[in-house]
Amino acid sequence: MVRILIIKTSSLGDIVHCLPVINDIKYFVPESSIDWLVEECFADVPRLHPGVDSVITISLRTWKKNLRKKSTWIGLYKSIKAIRENHYDIIIDFQGLLKSAFFTLFTRGDIHGFDKTSIREGAASYFYKFTHTVSKQIHAVVRNRELASKCFQYELLDQSAHFGLEIHNINNFNLSERYVVLIHGSSKKSKQWPKEHWLKVIQFFNGLGLRVLLPWGNLEEYHFSKALRKASTNSLVLPKMNISDLANVISGAKCIIGVDSGLTHLGNALGIPTIGLYMDSNPYLTGVYPNIKVPSVNLGEIGVTPTPESTISQIEAII
Repeated sequence: MVRILIIKTSSLGDIVHCLPVINDIKYFVPESSIDWLVEECFADVPRLHPGVDSVITISLRTWKKNLRKKSTWIGLYKSIKAIRENHYDIIIDFQGLLKSAFFTLFTRGDIHGFDKTSIREGAASYFYKFTHTVSKQIHAVVRNRELASKCFQYELLDQSAHFGLEIHNINNFNLSERYVVLIHGSSKKSKQWPKEHWLKVIQFFNGLGLRVLLPWGNLEEYHFSKALRKASTNSLVLPKMNISDLANVISGAKCIIGVDSGLTHLGNALGIPTIGLYMDSNPYLTGVYPNIKVPSVNLGEIGVTPTPESTISQIEAII
């Protein structure tokens, strides 16, 4: 049995982009056990993959804000203890940042990662025993899969991505109608789609008799959801949900329309037809990646905002 530790701590979209690695490893190294080190707030995602045997959590974002609290140091100690519990044959840091490389100091086993030319924080590579060159000019999903293939010395047979997430007991919270999910929230305003564009898409779904669900993650997104809800009698602002509950809701959707957000990538990984809207990031590097199960489309690019008309045209093509 080959024991493996994957380090990919954040963020939600980046974690989703790393999921196909699990299926690759299980195919080429079938006698393997895979653990995953991740931020507690995103731990539900690797837990949804049957190929992940154990999830080890850290709370770096919380700890950094509470350095003077005793609970922070207790939490850090417990996480380090969990990391050191097992000896691993291979440890792979897919994050490639100093914050993720720091935790490799507490692992036991051979540490692999990107070389200094392949990551933004090149100094992280000095924490690894083995480093590998992977182009920065390819999609994040492909970068992760190529890194894994070099660590285990196998050759990828094709570029089809198997995300592998499974939800066995779907709970869509008594949503009996057919529905779609619109992901309008993003960490950067420059990645957000104009309100008037969303309203046109909502009107289109109203005409199809599809209910529109509007999730949110912070107060600003909540108010935006409420504003969209006022313009449509067939929309529903969801209550505040954790990732596991949102995954349940999304898994029952007819389709997902979303900006560059982790939830958009999660919808695609769950096998839901997905349209990604891009205004301030490069979809060729971090866009919704083709899922072998369902159609997925990226619209727009840096400085080019997708129109509601082009979006509606793509919706008609995938549902």
